[in-house]
Amino acid sequence: MTEGFWPESIWLSALVGAGIAGLYSFGALWLGKIAIRSSQRAFMMLVLGGMVARVFVTLILLTIILLLTSLESTALLAGFFIVFAIGLTAETIILHRRQNTLPTGNIQKNIKVDSHTD
Repeated sequence: MTEGFWPESIWLSALVGAGIAGLYSFGALWLGKIAIRSSQRAFMMLVLGGMVARVFVTLILLTIILLLTSLESTALLAGFFIVFAIGLTAETIILHRRQNTLPTGNIQKNIKVDSHTD
């Protein structure tokens, strides 16, 4: 059952960590898609509140998995952080591109310029 250089438990552990990070990244993109179409206040609440919630849930989940299973902790965390870094980069790029394609008409209407000259 242990073929190759690494035992199967290392691959399973890395896959579990990568799966958790993938869910984290998917949640971030989903919330970002909703937030980018919202008002500035709602945007900040969705992005920051969603981030805090995702981090909290992810840390609890990783802690429970590491304490209650026999998965390899190093492989699990390595798989998690590799996919987490890729997901964070993808999230930043995708949301930045979406932001640049939004119409700016609503923002410009709310800006008042004082044209008084002394």
